[in-house]
Amino acid sequence: MKSSIQTYNQVESQKTIFRLISSSGTKSPEEFLETLDKLRIEWFVTEKGTLMIKYWQIGAEDFVPPEQAAIIRSDRPGPEQAGELDWLSKNLPNVRGQYSGQWVAVYNNEIVAAAPDLSVLIRQIGGFDRPLITFIPTDPVVWTFTYAS
Repeated sequence: MKSSIQTYNQVESQKTIFRLISSSGTKSPEEFLETLDKLRIEWFVTEKGTLMIKYWQIGAEDFVPPEQAAIIRSDRPGPEQAGELDWLSKNLPNVRGQYSGQWVAVYNNEIVAAAPDLSVLIRQIGGFDRPLITFIPTDPVVWTFTYAS
């Protein structure tokens, strides 16, 4: 059940991002894509013209032990935002203590802006080139494995 709630929240976050960008005065698809780039939201337009997006969100804390993480990471190249993602992961307890339930922008391994509303955060980060934007959940995000018998 918790997994389906997380999926719903992720979809709602994507819808919120699109509503905000759409209502921010973008006049063309190109401007919309430039805004996605600035927000560091990876996008792809299919041959048919469908816009696909990807953005980072905490999926599970303590998903694997650090030793296993090192093995998994050695087999896969890191994303462009790997440094900020690692910094956020290492500092998540402190970040959650200060920014719980808020949207944050991470730039050069520090929180440069935070707001309870994504539209407010977007207005605050105009001077930063491609900050990492994510939502800091109030409670730890736990992943539960279930095995069929």
